[in-house]
Amino acid sequence: MSNPEPPRILLVDQSRGSLLFQESILRRREAIIVTALAGTEALEIARKDRPQLIMFAFDLFDMNAPEFCREIRADSSTRTMSLLLVCERDSPEHADLCLSAGCNDVIYRPLERMELDGKVARLTTIPSRRELRTLTRIEVSVENNGRFLIGRSINVSANGMFLEVDRVLPSEGKIRLHFYLPADPKPLQLDCEVLRAEFAGSAAKYGVRFISLGDGERERIERYVRRLRSRELL
Repeated sequence: MSNPEPPRILLVDQSRGSLLFQESILRRREAIIVTALAGTEALEIARKDRPQLIMFAFDLFDMNAPEFCREIRADSSTRTMSLLLVCERDSPEHADLCLSAGCNDVIYRPLERMELDGKVARLTTIPSRRELRTLTRIEVSVENNGRFLIGRSINVSANGMFLEVDRVLPSEGKIRLHFYLPADPKPLQLDCEVLRAEFAGSAAKYGVRFISLGDGERERIERYVRRLRSRELL
């Protein structure tokens, strides 16, 4: 049985020193590491080499990180790649902008080897996101152990939702989301598990995966996402 191909990781930063430092931390991983000094260069490499993970700074010389995220998510050849922002801890608004633009996760400087290793391992082994997702603001009622919190979606797909809430949710166990899709009169009540959490900015943000989604429920969400995506691409 042949060994699986090592993951490809693209590092993007206009500072050569930062690139060398990140590469030195990742060197012990069995990964193919490529670097770029600017956003447009990174986009070309991503389309050609198809990395599983792109690690990038906020300032990419010829574009900023939210613009870079939107370019990656808008291209069918790069849409499923994992995105990890390397961010300054005193600039939480940078994390918010990138997460809203399609970034998967954020790590703060100074980089800690164990934290970086854990995030890279998760983001290079999760299945490719084949589901279309779209930015959308939907009011969501979050049920946890019989208590309800009000949340708001940031993006949604047939696999799950990225949402923000005003209070911290447990990192383990199931939650239930209650919400209406715009122009859909029937409510959705979906069990979910929390996959990741972000605490930058004023509200906690969570990536959740829908559990045991029925065919009818999946079709309703997919139809809604396709409708919004078609408007975004006009």
